[in-house]
Amino acid sequence: MAVEDHQDKAQQDRERAYQAYRLMAEEASDIVILHEPDGSVFFASPALERVLGRTASDIEHHRFLDLIHPDDTDEAAKIHAIPLPGQMLTATYRARHRDGHYVWLEVTTRGIYDPLTGAYRNLISVSRDITRRMTHELEVKAARERAESANKAKSRFLANMSHELRTPLNAVIGFTDLMRQRTFGPLGSERYEEYATLIYDSGQLLLDLISDMLDMAKIEAGKLELNIERVDLNGTVEDCVRMLRDRAENSGLEFTASLPEEPVFLFADKRAVKQVLLNLLTNAIKFTPAGGHVGVSVRHGEGLATITVRDTGIGIPAGDLSRLGNPFEQVTSDPMLAKSGSGLGLALVRALMEKHGGALKIESEEGLGTQVRVSFPLIAGKRAAA
Repeated sequence: MAVEDHQDKAQQDRERAYQAYRLMAEEASDIVILHEPDGSVFFASPALERVLGRTASDIEHHRFLDLIHPDDTDEAAKIHAIPLPGQMLTATYRARHRDGHYVWLEVTTRGIYDPLTGAYRNLISVSRDITRRMTHELEVKAARERAESANKAKSRFLANMSHELRTPLNAVIGFTDLMRQRTFGPLGSERYEEYATLIYDSGQLLLDLISDMLDMAKIEAGKLELNIERVDLNGTVEDCVRMLRDRAENSGLEFTASLPEEPVFLFADKRAVKQVLLNLLTNAIKFTPAGGHVGVSVRHGEGLATITVRDTGIGIPAGDLSRLGNPFEQVTSDPMLAKSGSGLGLALVRALMEKHGGALKIESEEGLGTQVRVSFPLIAGKRAAA
């Protein structure tokens, strides 16, 4: 009697397990199909009808291949073979629903082998509807491609416009300078001399902004070429300080430079090095109130030449530091300061440093000032030119 009870219990357990497995297969959102070796379908879960509107007879004996989107046949071919023992094959493709639209499926197949003989017995496939996910991914990809295309178009536009603008602007600056210098005699009124100086200064500012836009467009288009040469860093810093000293003094600032006694030379694009320096120093002067200090220093060692620009200006909020170096980004809320720049300065500095294989580091505290450090490899410029 005990043996019979045990057998009855075992049979009940098997029946419960069978019902549980069947319930899982029937209620699962994934399509579960068990194929016979000849291609017929031994079992197909109801999800086949829910997802594709199909029945087992629509897909057996390889008729499923007729439902695959023509563009996805190569992808679907990945799971046509019989998987080796322990192997799983996966493919992602579109299958045609009974009503005509296509459904994205992620399909995994696995072979079932006889544990004693090793003979192939069945193929089990599990297909998941990933239409929503794929639609989102394709939309993101299309948006990214549109954005990249628009960015390239913008870069081409900026490059073309910058060239067109610089030509007449150079004429304005050149002729205004002749007037300021009274090359052909006095202008006749002190007011005219004042106006000529204002035109000259404004023209120089515009030329700087246009040059920044042109260089940024070249960098984004991957067309900026470095002209590598031996650069006297101390001399370049002195040139930049001399160019900006009047601007700093007129702003009521103390402007200092601390340079090593021995010359510092590096291989780099001289114009780019000067552009980096001018952008950093101009920013420091612009954002430092009267009575403050702007300083630049140079040191070298361990294969690097490092330029540090410090100021006692308004500083940068900690939350805004991560945005610095992005094109057209400005963090100041002061409209009088914001309107005097393009937001390209630090973006250019970062891009030019990366082009040289160098680095940019910004440290700042709101209300106390900012320190920007750029490090040029002494010989990395040769590699950048290659």
